[in-house]
Amino acid sequence: MAIRAFVLRGLAKEVEESLNKLLAASPPLQILHVVQSESSDHITITLVVDEPDLRRD
Repeated sequence: MAIRAFVLRGLAKEVEESLNKLLAASPPLQILHVVQSESSDHITITLVVDEPDLRRD
C-alpha cells in the first residue's frame, strides 16, 4: 500500500467535479483523512489516502 495526498482547490462545483474524476479513475482507495477549508469563494479539500498495491510478484 502507498499513502498519498491529493489537494483539490477551486470553486465548489470545480472541486466536486475534480473529486468525482479522481475517485472514478483510480483503483479503490481507502480514505484515511479528509480536511476541508474555505477562503472567500474557494474551498480546498485535502485527502490522505492509502492506495492498494496493484503489482503482482
